[in-house]
Amino acid sequence: MHEIKRLLLMTIVLAAAVGGGIWWGFNDRQEAKIRDLEARNVQLADRLEERSEMLERLGRERRLGLVRVLDQTLVGGAVESTTFELIELDDDGSELARQSFSVPGDVVFIDAQTVKFRADDVAGGHPFRGRTLVLLRRVYSDRMPPVEGLPIDLPGAVPPGYASETVGRFEQGIWEQFWGLARDPEAAESLGIRVAQGEAAYKPMQPGDVFELRVDALGGISLVPVPPPTERPRDLHDIASVSDR
Repeated sequence: MHEIKRLLLMTIVLAAAVGGGIWWGFNDRQEAKIRDLEARNVQLADRLEERSEMLERLGRERRLGLVRVLDQTLVGGAVESTTFELIELDDDGSELARQSFSVPGDVVFIDAQTVKFRADDVAGGHPFRGRTLVLLRRVYSDRMPPVEGLPIDLPGAVPPGYASETVGRFEQGIWEQFWGLARDPEAAESLGIRVAQGEAAYKPMQPGDVFELRVDALGGISLVPVPPPTERPRDLHDIASVSDR
């Protein structure tokens, strides 16, 4: 009887040890799985944030300048000429230069040389190739040939917005060989350039019009109308509504 009791006790102890071992092993595996899931969630969150930042960089726009239409001359009810000013801006929106122009007609063209880089460089925020480069070249209208356009910046010069930056030397080299790069895909590829070309944005304009000259990080230039200021509020309620907005 004593031996039977001892054997039964040993069996119980052994079963408990085996059961405990199985439980601890299962618990360790569960905790390992939880840690693995947590690590994967962190990695996924990092990747989503990185992808969001890349998409934001790809869709980013910046202002190159403002076009303000100052006056138009009418002859017999038709627009004879349009006078406007072009205000070039730096990346912070501060004024770099201001020039006035007068061109025949009312359809104004802003002509530029543009250099567009590979999408992965733009998305990755490359220090030199992270955005489209633009050299404003001339203005003209639909009533004058481009070759007679009025110059904005000297071709081959670094635009004033870049002149004080360390990347200026890189861009200076691009502008100096711009048309060669535009014709030589291999030379362009060696510098990470997707396309180098001339392009123009144009709009019919009227006195009082204001346009933002913008450039996409991945694309080209565009003229975007600036909405006129809202009407003056008529009472305190309207003033509060405007201030809330």
